[in-house]
Amino acid sequence: MNRIIAAILGGAVTLAASTTTGPNLVWISLEDITPMMGCYGDHYARTPVFDKLAAEGVRYTKAHSVAPVCSTSRSSIITGMYPSSLGTHHHRSNVGTPPAFVKMLPHLLSEAGYYTSNNAKRDYNIDGVRWNESSKKAHWRNRPDPTTPFFSVFNFGNCHSSITKIAEEVIVQQRLDRLRPEDFHDPAKAPIPPYHPDVPEFRKAWSRYYDAVTQVDYLAGEIVQQLKDDNLWDNTIVFVWADHGVGMPRGKHNAWEQGTHVPLIVRFPKLYQHLAPAAPGSTIDDLVSLIDLGPSALSLAGIKTPQWMQGRPLLCKGSTGPIKPRDYLIGMRDRLDSRYEMVRSVRDQRFRYQRNYYPHLPFKPHEDFEFNAPVLQKWVTLAREGQLTGPQAMLNLRFKPIEELYDSINDPHMIHNLVDDPRYEQVVEVMRERLREWMLDSRDLGLLEETEILQRATAHASHWELGQSLPNYQQILQTANLTVQGEAAIERLLHRTQNPDSTVRFWAVLGLVALRADHVQVISVLNAAAKDPSMSVRTTAAEGLFNLGRYEEGLPAIISALTHPLPSARIRAACILDTQPASANETLRGALPYLQQAATDLDVEAIPGIPYGLNQPFQRAIKALSGEQSYYRW
Repeated sequence: MNRIIAAILGGAVTLAASTTTGPNLVWISLEDITPMMGCYGDHYARTPVFDKLAAEGVRYTKAHSVAPVCSTSRSSIITGMYPSSLGTHHHRSNVGTPPAFVKMLPHLLSEAGYYTSNNAKRDYNIDGVRWNESSKKAHWRNRPDPTTPFFSVFNFGNCHSSITKIAEEVIVQQRLDRLRPEDFHDPAKAPIPPYHPDVPEFRKAWSRYYDAVTQVDYLAGEIVQQLKDDNLWDNTIVFVWADHGVGMPRGKHNAWEQGTHVPLIVRFPKLYQHLAPAAPGSTIDDLVSLIDLGPSALSLAGIKTPQWMQGRPLLCKGSTGPIKPRDYLIGMRDRLDSRYEMVRSVRDQRFRYQRNYYPHLPFKPHEDFEFNAPVLQKWVTLAREGQLTGPQAMLNLRFKPIEELYDSINDPHMIHNLVDDPRYEQVVEVMRERLREWMLDSRDLGLLEETEILQRATAHASHWELGQSLPNYQQILQTANLTVQGEAAIERLLHRTQNPDSTVRFWAVLGLVALRADHVQVISVLNAAAKDPSMSVRTTAAEGLFNLGRYEEGLPAIISALTHPLPSARIRAACILDTQPASANETLRGALPYLQQAATDLDVEAIPGIPYGLNQPFQRAIKALSGEQSYYRW
């Protein structure tokens, strides 16, 4: 982040000339898949177009998205910056204007003489993205001058996770309309990973997912053919990538490998082979992130990467020779739809480390969009019946481990947590330090709970400026990290609950909540914190009291959150109420009128800049407390 500040102080970034004769650039953007392609060794897949592009181009085996959900991931792609630095880390938070020095990728390319078109998904979670054309009809063919180089993006959503939930006739007629009878995958032959139960519902979902990948393979082939028809194939560089991992349990919405590992193929024509990082047909095992897409496109167009971009031009050959590969990648998962979360991951060539900053929350709370899918409904049934075993049961845990460590060599599915194995103690220490340094340097705004960040951001031009303004950021991060020390940190956490800064108090209280220490002194401090001036602190303390079965003591703080002017505070309170056991209903029914009023007051379509499905947690909690339906399954 220091280089961003240097760039601002040093003045505007120097761009290339306003006209260019650089290569045409086409991005084929897919949704919600891991490398489910024949060229990646997947024998169940049918992807001849992608396989041919890989044979003629460069295939990356360790490409990852920054986040396991679309808007946060796409924010990193379009800006070349980490969402947690910009404040776009919460899904569809729509934080507004970026810092003044940031120009989005299509803007920079347009200034360099490119015609930019986007067909058609945007979902960038931030304003200020300008295209020459962005619509379902956007195409390089619409540029006024046929000699103008172009940057054209085509987004294919046929493999979106909703493939697992929409009606069968709709799937076949609308999502899979390019497929021939022989293209459909046999569910009986579907590869079932060890973290999924081998039952018909999961086999059907996996086979349909592979059908959808074949569908987008056909659509990509149509783009390739159009380039050839327009005599552009020999001077266009084609990228194929997915915005994050597969939309199946343990994939999308989760910070595990299956949620961020994506296919990435770049095909260079002969004319531009000198810009390629390797020969046609090569496989590159270096770590790359989708945050590197923008800087790489700029480099190919002859534009130097702006100093404020955190991505690197790793997908092409640098003008001064090879660019140093990344030692590790950062991933993140924050509030998604109405469910609050904060996970950070560090992935190096061998290991994946994950830090669960909210370990007092379950891995998989109920979210309407996901849980309406038959495959999730079957998973819930199996979980409630106790039929999930081993890695299948991990997703159903009521509380998460504070840390996770996986070894990709000995455990390719990354399902065996090694964090407590003394043989890996040094690896854990290295990963912790990498994450700490990255959070300090990037000023990760995830350390500010969403209501807190929204309140503080009103005094700043952008969320980025808020992050830069925090004089005690290191102390906040240090407090958040005390939890990894376990009960040895309790005395320090108790002391920091008295800190004058509300975010330090928030992490001190959350640490006590995460450790679930049923000590007299801890209970006393949680009761005091439930009356804290900060809503974020009060709500967290109440959540901790609830987790210890002390519902009467925590309820007043939850009720106060339900009447808070910011929707984020009310949503969090409702989400806490709907994850309590039915045995607590009688005590918690005092919150019902406040839930009902909140649900009446809020209309998701009428209030811009609020999370998707705003009313859902209120309706869930009302049903649960009324005894109609309980989402508690632990």
